[in-house]
Formats: sequence, structure tokens, C-alpha cells
Amino acid sequence: MTVPLVIEYNYRQVEVPQEILYYCDEYTVDTDREDLRYLDCVYMNMGYYGNDPVLLQRMRDELLSKPRPVFE
Repeated sequence: MTVPLVIEYNYRQVEVPQEILYYCDEYTVDTDREDLRYLDCVYMNMGYYGNDPVLLQRMRDELLSKPRPVFE
């Protein structure tokens, strides 16, 4: 489990699901959680940009199901 992240949307505090945090941690490897690139990934995967939620879920499943090497 990773540290929870709370974002603001429509003047409300919303907790980001762990699955999205794992995906954005993998997708934006070299960024901090306060970085705009990371927050953009979170907002997109939360569905706040109007993207198809089924397609977003498929993208997350595809990336997180691939084996990741321990050493490069």
C-alpha cells in the first residue's frame, strides 16, 4: 500500500484510489507527487478530463500486468 493522496475537485477533497496511484507511479517514473505531470496522470485516470473509464481501466491493467525487471 502506498501513501494516500487527496486531490481537490469541484471544491471537494477526493481520495485517489490505490490502483491509480500505482499506475501513475509506474507511468511517471521520475516525478514527484506534487509535479504537474503526476497530477495530470491522476486527474486523467480519475476520469475528470472526460476520457472513457473502460479504456482507462484497460490501460492501467495492461501496464500493471507486465513484469517489471528488478535490475536494468
